[in-house]
Amino acid sequence: PIVPPADAPTAINPAGIPNENTLPVEKPKRAYIVIDRVSVAAGIVESDDDAIIVLRDDKGRIKSFSKTRVISISYLLEGPAGRRVRVLFNDGRVLVGTLIEDGYEHVEVEISGIKTKYPREAVLAVKPYPTDRELYQRFRTTLEPDQYAARYTLALWLYNKKMYAESQIELESLLDATNNYDAKRLLTEVKAQIALMEGRSDGAGDATKDPMREGGGAAPGRIVAPGTTGLLASPLLSDAEVNLIRVYEIDTANPPRLQVQQSAIRAMLDKYADSDLIPAKSAEKTAYFSKEPIEIVKTLFALKAREFYGEIKVLGEPDSLNLFRLRVHNAWLIGNCATSKCHGGADAGRFFLHNRDWKDDNVRYTNMLILLRSRIDTLPLIDSEKPTDSLIFQYALPKTEARRPHPDVRGWTPVLTSGRHGLQEDFVDWVRSMRLSRGEYPVDYTPPTLKSPDRPAVGGPDR
Repeated sequence: PIVPPADAPTAINPAGIPNENTLPVEKPKRAYIVIDRVSVAAGIVESDDDAIIVLRDDKGRIKSFSKTRVISISYLLEGPAGRRVRVLFNDGRVLVGTLIEDGYEHVEVEISGIKTKYPREAVLAVKPYPTDRELYQRFRTTLEPDQYAARYTLALWLYNKKMYAESQIELESLLDATNNYDAKRLLTEVKAQIALMEGRSDGAGDATKDPMREGGGAAPGRIVAPGTTGLLASPLLSDAEVNLIRVYEIDTANPPRLQVQQSAIRAMLDKYADSDLIPAKSAEKTAYFSKEPIEIVKTLFALKAREFYGEIKVLGEPDSLNLFRLRVHNAWLIGNCATSKCHGGADAGRFFLHNRDWKDDNVRYTNMLILLRSRIDTLPLIDSEKPTDSLIFQYALPKTEARRPHPDVRGWTPVLTSGRHGLQEDFVDWVRSMRLSRGEYPVDYTPPTLKSPDRPAVGGPDR
């Protein structure tokens, strides 16, 4: 862990926080067995003990195997797709990547944006390799509200990991419930670190803060993209705006990690007390404070209580936004369309994308909003009805395949070639997965351009 400043609370013992070895063992549901040099078996685990393992194959047949009479048994890792894993090969190699599928025929992982399949027989095991964020999310679910010391320990661990936003959320939640002196001191330090990361100091302005620039007005909390000047010094979305976009993109059937402050729950119950969605009995209202955050979010969505959406803290990325990050923005948009000699520089032309600190959430979400809201000659860069008609998609195709080919520009090369069909499918999947695919979030932002595009019609969101 990173050592905190001398005047900050003493760093916690790392053993107090779960790590890869202390997380609960996941109960295996599937297994792959090498019986001998020519025979294998695979299926769902029906029973498993020290001596015998029983599998049910894909045809429903049940068969038992003595563990002393087979060469090896590999327990397959369940999803969700997108979790970080280590792949251990029979030849001793070890790779770290993002899990796509741990299957009976092959193991598919994504490494640096490239999906690769490996034959099942070449893989010894696939092991979870949780990130700090995953450790945090899983540990957070084990804490009870009255475990104040453990909650403080978690907040300090987050501080040491430079996960300042998450540490602030935990500390503010803790201070809502108890008057903890160490938590107050740590919260002050956390806020100072966040201010430093945003390029400002408490109580003072910053040269990169600009209330209004050509190409879009800067809302409170916005910063100008680093290393940009003039027209290209357009503001990035603020942390609050990034969070709000995440709120609107939540899939309630498969939500990311969420947190809702108790003060927001109380305000919701008071303001909407007359709604049929809010129970009348005091005991039933009190039960809201112990509900899972996603249940509170569902109620807020049903009420369309948009004034409280900013109180929903989304600590992970919804699936649609994660797909954009991995398979569009990082996979080809930044490396091809957002370079300084293309749409990331002074000769950007009809639309501009940020390429400095492109891994930063604020940069990525700003680029996404630019794509969703920009038009060229009345045609949208992103066509939510027919994703393959999107200008950004057409411009990335070889000219012989595009219905609207990219203008003649020196140095341009196609990205979505026939050999990269998977990227084409991923783009379509991303557009179709977006809940507000025209970018109609309540975020006041105008894309920076050398020539202002027509803005798409903005309809009312369904939440």
